Amino acid sequence: MAAHRIFCTKDTLSEVIRLRKDRPYSTVLSIIEKLGDIYLEIGSNAELLKLAATNPVVNKILKRPARSIKCVNSALQDIKEPRADDIFLLLPPDSKPYSNYREKMGVLLTSSLTDMQVIDDMGTSHLRPFNLLTAVQKRKLQEHGEEYEDISSWKDVLATIDVAPINAAVIIDNYLLSSNFDRRKPSLYNLIQALVPNGLAIPFHLTIFLYNKNGELKKEKMEQVISEIHELKLGPKIQVSIVAHTSGNVTHDRNILTNYHLITSGHGFGIIDYRGVKENAMGEVKSTFHNIGFLPSTSSIKHQHSHILDWMKDIYIERRGMESLYAFEVGDDFNNRLLSE
Repeated sequence: MAAHRIFCTKDTLSEVIRLRKDRPYSTVLSIIEKLGDIYLEIGSNAELLKLAATNPVVNKILKRPARSIKCVNSALQDIKEPRADDIFLLLPPDSKPYSNYREKMGVLLTSSLTDMQVIDDMGTSHLRPFNLLTAVQKRKLQEHGEEYEDISSWKDVLATIDVAPINAAVIIDNYLLSSNFDRRKPSLYNLIQALVPNGLAIPFHLTIFLYNKNGELKKEKMEQVISEIHELKLGPKIQVSIVAHTSGNVTHDRNILTNYHLITSGHGFGIIDYRGVKENAMGEVKSTFHNIGFLPSTSSIKHQHSHILDWMKDIYIERRGMESLYAFEVGDDFNNRLLSE
C-alpha cells in the first residue's frame, strides 16, 4: 500500500498529539500513524530525536515499520507541486499563505485546527451508497407506496458527498464507450462535469481505461471524445487521455478513483441517455480514509484504492495489454498524478 506524503509543522503535530483523544484530532492522528511518511518541518534529526525522547507518541511514530519521518526546512515547493494524495497539516501563521490551496491545488491541506474536521468527515461519514433508478422502477415503487431518493444523474450521486479536494481522476469501465457510445454526453460528460472542480490552478488530470478486445473502439471516435471533453469548457487546463487496452480482466469492475475517494457502479458509468436512466445501478462513493482505525485490514477502502491503482499502472506504465493491434492511447501528453507516483 503506497504511503501518503504527510507534511506537518512541529506546532501542528504537537497540537494533534495534545488533543489526540478528541475528534477530529483522533482521526488525524490515525492517518499520521497509519498512512504516511511524515515530512516534519523541524531543524534537524537531533531536534527530532530530542522531541521523541520527551514525547512517547512521537517516539512511537518514529519507530513505525515501513514508514519514516523526514526532517525538512519547508514544504513550500511541495505545496506548489503536490502529488495526488499529499496531505499538508498546517496551523496559522504558517498556513496563512496557503489558506485557499485546498481549492487551488486540489490537495488536502488544513489552514486551521477547525479545518481538521474535513479530515474527520472523510474518515467517518464519507460512505454514500446510491441507486440510480429507471422511470419504470420509480413507478413501481410509487405504486407500492415506497419512499425512495430521487437520483437521476451522476451529479445527484455526488451531491451529498463532496469528493474535493481533487485534482485528478481515473475512470475504469470496459464498455463505457463501446455499447454505450451514444450515451456519452448525458452520462460520461455529465459525470466529468460533476467531478472537475472550479478554481483549480493546476491542470486537472483525467485518464479513462477502456477494454478493446475485438477492436470495437476506433481511434478516430476516441479522439472525437477527447475533443468533446475539451469542448465542455471545464477550463483550459484539463488534460485528458483514453487508454484502450486488451487486459479486460484487470478492468472488469467499474471504478472511479480520485485523490482521496473510490466510486463504484454495478452497471457502469454509461447507463444514462437523454431519456434518463436506462438500467438500475447501485454503487458507492467512499473515502480512502473511511474507517481508518481498522487499518491495516486488506478489505479497507485505502487498500482497495491502492491495489486498483497498481493494476492500472501495469497498463499505463508497464504497458500490459498495450502490445495488441487493438491497443492505443489518445489524448493529451501528460502523466496522470494518480498513476505516476
